[in-house]
Amino acid sequence: MNYQESVTYLEQAASFGIKPGLERIQAILEKLGHPETAYRTIHVTGTNGKGSVVAMITSVLENAQLKIGRYVSPHLIDYTERIYVGGHDVTKETFAKAATVVKEAADQVIAEGVEAPTEFELLTAMAFWIFREEKVDYAVVEVGMGGLYDSTNVILPVVSIITNVAMDHMKYLGNTLEEIAHQKAGIIKTGIPVVTAAQHVALKKLKKEAHEKGSRIYFYGRDFEIDSRSKWKNGQVVVVKRKDMPKELEKSLLYVPFVGAHQAVNAAVATMAISVVMKQDDRINENDLREGLARSQWKGRFEIHDVKGVTYVMDGAHNPAGAEALGEALDEQYPGKRRIFVFASLADKDTETVLQLLVRKGDMVFACEAPTPRTRKAEEIGTMLESQKIKAEFKAEHSVDEALSDAAAAAGENDIVMICGSLYILGDAIRFIEGKEASAAEETK
Repeated sequence: MNYQESVTYLEQAASFGIKPGLERIQAILEKLGHPETAYRTIHVTGTNGKGSVVAMITSVLENAQLKIGRYVSPHLIDYTERIYVGGHDVTKETFAKAATVVKEAADQVIAEGVEAPTEFELLTAMAFWIFREEKVDYAVVEVGMGGLYDSTNVILPVVSIITNVAMDHMKYLGNTLEEIAHQKAGIIKTGIPVVTAAQHVALKKLKKEAHEKGSRIYFYGRDFEIDSRSKWKNGQVVVVKRKDMPKELEKSLLYVPFVGAHQAVNAAVATMAISVVMKQDDRINENDLREGLARSQWKGRFEIHDVKGVTYVMDGAHNPAGAEALGEALDEQYPGKRRIFVFASLADKDTETVLQLLVRKGDMVFACEAPTPRTRKAEEIGTMLESQKIKAEFKAEHSVDEALSDAAAAAGENDIVMICGSLYILGDAIRFIEGKEASAAEETK
């Protein structure tokens, strides 16, 4: 298959929906000769912050001159973004080759009576196969959803990471924090250390399950914490304090190129996880930690662009926990500025709470549909604002581009254009902003 044929094949598999369980992925990996065992892995789950932590850890390990594979979801523009090796996303040729190999394995297991795999299972198998072919030293693997029955949960990592636990994906993961924590705790393996910033009820559940598996748990507030943090440019300087470290390394002064208290905590989680890895691998040191964190990049997470006098901010906030973190970051970074939202949301998300946490009196909301069948109608978002008596200007738009154009036209020097509510609209937003930047560059020639 070529790249386009591969994408068509994956999109056809997407029609099977989400089917938690490990039987299908295990059967495919068996046919492929278990590529997931050919390198060391780091496994990351959590309600929010997974992608940021994955990006930070990848950057630190690359600073140690190691060859790193990274598997994340969803993609913003191209499928190739999900699988990254050695400093860049895989090529379309490599992606297509992996899809062809995995399709052959999937066809064999279906012929043997195994249920047809989902799109995410096929992508997971492709990533694991590519990482073996490319001979990576480590693969940093992000869970798709939950953990226990997620198709990535076939690896035996050197450390498991659970960023946090909040209410999301209740249809699949449960209706209480304890139930969701149980699903996240599914990635904890017997005797393998786990790092988390989970709190309260969720932390209690994770501690119990780690204890039952004989796994050392490092948790925020006891084993590591933020000693101080301060804004610096489009990021922050953070002092992370870790226990069980030599006196001179107990407190680390780190530059984190992401804004907000939540990203400081994510950096602390990444720092603690790297500390655990360092104990097992002397190729990685504290200098790699400092330099790697400072060089981290992650698209669509409070990503700021100033183009032609308009400030655009993109963020993946799509659930109440993410919206709360985004609201705090906006208050800190842009106090007193009016927010002009380009907003979309999925029908299975708690959209009302997200709007309550972000939209204030006098703000503007240009709502559009996300490019997925799971989207909420733009008009529904207006109805929610009205029912909550949020006195913000509202307009339903036909597309992400129209919403962005109208938002940019409405923005003055005391406004920011805030693009959020669904990761699915960030790809269109990136293309729109890149077009504006290219136009501005042409005008300055």
